[in-house]
Parts: sequence; structure tokens; C-alpha cells
Amino acid sequence: MTESLNALKQLLDQCSDDERAALLEYLKTRLPQHPLEKEWGVDAEIILSAIARSSDLTKRGVRGIIAEAVFERNVLPELKGWNAVRFVEDRPYDFLLHSENEVARQARIQVKLQRMRKQQPMLASQANRHYPKDLYVVEVQKTRGGFDPQTNEDTRPYRFGEFDILAVNMHPSTRNWNRFLYTLGAWLIPRSSNPALIEIFQPVPTAPNEVWTDSLAICLQWFDAGEHKRILEIAPELLLRKVRKKARKS
Repeated sequence: MTESLNALKQLLDQCSDDERAALLEYLKTRLPQHPLEKEWGVDAEIILSAIARSSDLTKRGVRGIIAEAVFERNVLPELKGWNAVRFVEDRPYDFLLHSENEVARQARIQVKLQRMRKQQPMLASQANRHYPKDLYVVEVQKTRGGFDPQTNEDTRPYRFGEFDILAVNMHPSTRNWNRFLYTLGAWLIPRSSNPALIEIFQPVPTAPNEVWTDSLAICLQWFDAGEHKRILEIAPELLLRKVRKKARKS
């Protein structure tokens, strides 16, 4: 099998681009389709072409979904002692983990993509001038807004306690989809107007530190320890709403 494969590779190297393209079309007829290709009745190339010509907002949403898919495919299988529980309903977190130990535990994980601005990694100081200039930023709010008539509140903000761990995919600054930084939801910065709500823009470092880690296992240990910290100590009055709105519009 290896010799045959090597021989095929050598033949492919001798083919022209047009010949390789024709061979690819042939292989598509011999390989199983992706479930989404079957569901939509269109091949992957057309799906990618549609995404390529879409708006920046649409591409941002797709990139966020890619971050979740990479987390599920590459991070969770390497995690020991925890099992992911599948669910289909809309929840304020993306993944639910159950421990394999005798003491039943669960951890709720929200995955976000590092924020970009004008096709560049967004700096924390661009979201709030009082944030350190050497940090990046992640936007922590729900994709779609809404209004709860019973509580008379906006449903887009996350509330403390709705997820346990924030996983930030750092592809915009690292060009590596497998690069994540993790912290605890309880350690995020609260909003100055309502401490029960999580501030929209959260500063993210360029490398692990005492409140951010690149290991999900370590972050789960932090979660079990229950230690109280804050990813950045900043006075509530410095969380300026007008600065946040300006960054959100861009």
C-alpha cells in the first residue's frame, strides 16, 4: 500500500495543474460526501466560494464556528478525565463536560475567537484606553440580541454564572487555529453599570500568565480550586461606555 501510494504521488508530481484538477474531480466521485454537502445538495467548493464572497460579518460568524469545531476536534480528545456531553438546544455555553471521577462534576465552556478590527488583531487599548497596550481583546457577548419582557433586560450580555470557562481561540494573532488561552468565567471583568453582567471586551494576553493558561486541564484545576481572582484589576468608573460603543461599531 505504501509503495503504491508513493508511486501515485510521483505520478501526480509529473502531472500538470489541469491534469491534477481533473483527477480531483474524479476523486470527488469516489469519496463520500461531507454530511453538509448531502444536506444542502452542493459541493464543498461552492460552499467555500459562497463564504468567500460574503460580508465581513458573515465571515466573522463562520470563523467563530471554526474555532468551536477546532476545539471539539483537537482539544477535547486530548483531555483526560472528562467527557463532553452533546446537546442541541441553545445554551449560554458551547460545550458541557462531565468528569469521569467518582465525584460528579461538570464544567460549562464558552468558546470565543480573538477579536479583529480592520482585518488585524484588535488591541485591548482600542476597546478601552485604560486597558494595557500590550494585550489583545476578546468580545464576550452573545451573537444575537434580544429582550426579555419579564425581566425588562437585554438578553445579549452574558451573566456571571452562565458558563465556567472561557476558551479564546488566538488564531487572529498567531495564525494557528490550535492555539487557545483559557480563564475562568468568574474571573472576567464585570460591567460598571451592572456587576452581575460580564463586560463586553475582555483583555487577553499574548502568552499564559497567572490568570490565563494554554492548557484546558490546568484551567479545570483552577475551576476545581475555586480561587477568587480577576483577570485585570480596573476601577469600574474606567469602563467607559462611550469607548466600548466606538470599538463595537468598528
